[in-house]
Amino acid sequence: MNRFSRRLAALLASAFLAHAAIAATITNADVIKLLEAGMPEEVVLEAIASGQASFDTSSKALITLKAKGATPKVLTAMLQAGDKKKAAAATASAPAAKAAAGYNPEEVTVVVDGQPSIMQYRIAQHRTAARALGFGGMASYATLSGTQAQRRLAGAPEFIISVPRNAQAADYLTLANFAVRNNGTREVMTGGGYMSYSSGINKSRVVPITSEALADQSAARDGFVLYSVKPNAPLKSGEYALVLYTGEMRTAGFFSQGANSYFDFGVN
Repeated sequence: MNRFSRRLAALLASAFLAHAAIAATITNADVIKLLEAGMPEEVVLEAIASGQASFDTSSKALITLKAKGATPKVLTAMLQAGDKKKAAAATASAPAAKAAAGYNPEEVTVVVDGQPSIMQYRIAQHRTAARALGFGGMASYATLSGTQAQRRLAGAPEFIISVPRNAQAADYLTLANFAVRNNGTREVMTGGGYMSYSSGINKSRVVPITSEALADQSAARDGFVLYSVKPNAPLKSGEYALVLYTGEMRTAGFFSQGANSYFDFGVN
């Protein structure tokens, strides 16, 4: 190709690319026009890379392109452009798919420094014991194995929780501080008394929290309301669990174990 021909090709390519930028798409027909005009391979490849691909890459279409003079590099570029478009579409639809599926009520999402992650529950063991050699009455305890939770959080986490629509958040969950025992467990008192017996996590172990329904409920499952739950003050070093009373309140379709759920974590 002489100097004049190369210059003409460059001008034609520039004109085509400008048109492609306006049209925002490039099709098989556009590639065939370039091939029939005798454009060099590198010009065709640049046009494919610069435009928004809308190619037919079926076997029949590829055979037609080859017959029109498309080189292996050109055909490969068209196939790859189609793959990138599909991947971009899949990525764009992912948040919508997640919103459609909704938050799983059997999980709690914890947000620390703007980064969300999923927490999964544990089932506590229960024991009953005499207090102060029997002079303090009897008490019941919820016990988790191990002296430390595997998950460690900063002092001021936020939790996103699915609360059954027929329940109030304040009655469905409690944030509790667990005591570490010498026998390698963590526990919290869940009931007791001397002359009478009362149930519920001991007030001395309850951490004050604020719960508020999210403004955006698009990701809530049917029958549930999403709540943001935050401790009123940064948590001190220790072992904690967010307790959902899933064994005491109706949660149709979830928490089939029929026991309360403990989402444990620690603060260093």
